[in-house]
Amino acid sequence: MRKLIGLALLACSLAANASQLDLAVVQFPEVKTPAELDAALAKVNLAGITNSDRTMTAEPYLKGGYVVFTQSLPLLDRFASSTRLSNSRADVEGRISGGRIAVKINLSEGVVAGLRRYSNRIYEANAALTPGQPRILSIRQISGKSTLAIRGQATVSETNFCCVVIGQITK
Repeated sequence: MRKLIGLALLACSLAANASQLDLAVVQFPEVKTPAELDAALAKVNLAGITNSDRTMTAEPYLKGGYVVFTQSLPLLDRFASSTRLSNSRADVEGRISGGRIAVKINLSEGVVAGLRRYSNRIYEANAALTPGQPRILSIRQISGKSTLAIRGQATVSETNFCCVVIGQITK
């Protein structure tokens, strides 16, 4: 009985002192620069700003971001997680070694009216990550133009957005 109580207390103390890894994938409707994004992230807590479908912050440079994915995991050398919500699934796997993190986030969704139609997006990152403030692990800037013709009139629309994988190690 004493061993059981001792193990329970040890597990509670380890859980209380354990660090966690917060990961998020955020899309912004405009192109962002990594330096300005890092400066804005230094002023916020990642778990606090990604607690909704949109980034919730007073920091103007981070406003208007669409939160694609967010998850908190226990900080381990190797980690993996699989989450399913409705028709969406998120698989996360990665490793932390020597102050660097390598992570792969696979987001898949879709079963429409009994027909299996899947959309699959993969986000990968490999970067340095130290405890403390949120860091950009990966950034993808997407700019493009598309032509749409309706009733003999052609219109050109321009698409610009930024997709960022962000990580933070917290106590």
